[in-house]
Amino acid sequence: MNLTEYNRKNLLSIHALLQSLNDEQFREPLPVLSGSSIGAHVRHILEFYICLLRANSDSPVCYDKRERNHRIETERLFALVIIDNIIAKLMDIKSDYRMVLRSDLSENGNDARELDSSLFRELAYCLEHSIHHEALIKIGVNSMCDDAVMIESFGVAPSTLRKTNR
Repeated sequence: MNLTEYNRKNLLSIHALLQSLNDEQFREPLPVLSGSSIGAHVRHILEFYICLLRANSDSPVCYDKRERNHRIETERLFALVIIDNIIAKLMDIKSDYRMVLRSDLSENGNDARELDSSLFRELAYCLEHSIHHEALIKIGVNSMCDDAVMIESFGVAPSTLRKTNR
C-alpha cells in the first residue's frame, strides 16, 4: 500500500464513524474531552490535511494558519463532504516533492521557522496526527454511545498494532 492509500484508509474510518453518529453526538461538548466535541477533533484532523493540500512546492505548508472552520465541527454532513474532498485530492497525488514547513513553536508567536520537508513526509505527519486525535475521539465516543462504527484499530498507532499482534 502506498502512503496516500494509508491516509485514505484512515480517513475512511473517520467517515464510517461519522455516518454512525447523529448530529448531536457529533457536536456535543463532552466532559471526558475537557468540553471538546467529536466534531472539534475531526475538524482539527481535517484542517491539517486542508493546509497540506493547499500548499505546494512554491508555498510553505503552515499548520498554524488553519482556517478553524466552525462548520466542520458542528455540521456532520459537511465534515463528511470535506473528508470526501480530501480523499479525492489524495488520490491525485502521484509523486513526492520538496516542500517547506513553516512553524512557530513559541508561546508568543515570534519565532517562526522554516524547515525542509516533503509532501510524503507531511502526509505521514498528517496520518500520525490523525491517529493521535482518533484515540481521543474513541474515548469521547465510548463515553456516550455503544453503537458507533469504529474499526478495532481506530486511534491505535500501526507500531502498537504490530507489537500487539506478535
